[in-house]
Amino acid sequence: MLRFIVAMIIPLIIFIYTMSFTRWMGRQKHLAAATSAALLGVMTLVASGATIWKLLN
Repeated sequence: MLRFIVAMIIPLIIFIYTMSFTRWMGRQKHLAAATSAALLGVMTLVASGATIWKLLN
C-alpha cells in the first residue's frame, strides 16, 4: 500500500495542477473547457491509479 501511495504522488500533483487550471478557466467564463479539463483530470487520475494498482499487485 505504501508503494502505491508513493507511486501516486506524481499523478496526484498533475491532478492538482489540472484542477487549478480548471478553476482558472471557470473564472475566465470558459465553462465548456473547464468541464472538459475537469473530466480529463479525473479520468487520468483514475486510470493512473488503476494501472499502478494492477502493476503493484
